[in-house]
Amino acid sequence: MATRYHNISGETTTELFSSSDSIRTKSISIVNKHASTKCTVDLYAGTLSTPDSTVATKYYFLKGVELPVGVTLEYDFKSNDSIGQLGLYIKLTKSDIFTLTGSIDVTGTNTNVPGTNTLYLSELAVGDEITVTGETRTIATITSDTAATVTAAWGSDLANDTTPDCSPKSKVDVILS
Repeated sequence: MATRYHNISGETTTELFSSSDSIRTKSISIVNKHASTKCTVDLYAGTLSTPDSTVATKYYFLKGVELPVGVTLEYDFKSNDSIGQLGLYIKLTKSDIFTLTGSIDVTGTNTNVPGTNTLYLSELAVGDEITVTGETRTIATITSDTAATVTAAWGSDLANDTTPDCSPKSKVDVILS
């Protein structure tokens, strides 16, 4: 079998391959690439129901496994783990919300995220959601520990928030071989 790679982010269920792909795999590596938070992983084989294409039957290999930052989880399929005519799926569960270090003082209706004593490079990742003085936005870029941008402009000047929150989006690489 040729090696297949998947880069997955967000709270999502992703089909790694379907039953019609006729793929066999011997090993799966799941790598938590998020900058600062663990993620929870389910790995299962299943069949799709019709007409809404949801997974009707699930056979779990991993369920509710917490994967710390920077850790690689290896799963080796044994001869009795054949998934045959089933598809293979991975589900990532949103990680816990946490309070960012430092403060954020948004001025104006723009996409800038100016930080004071913040640690954006180690605490945030592109795609994470942050909440500043009640407004939630998605991180678009991170250029330093105190400079980032969001995907949509802030609604107005926001009061200096000394306890901004981050809702991290799980980011993993999946390697099938």
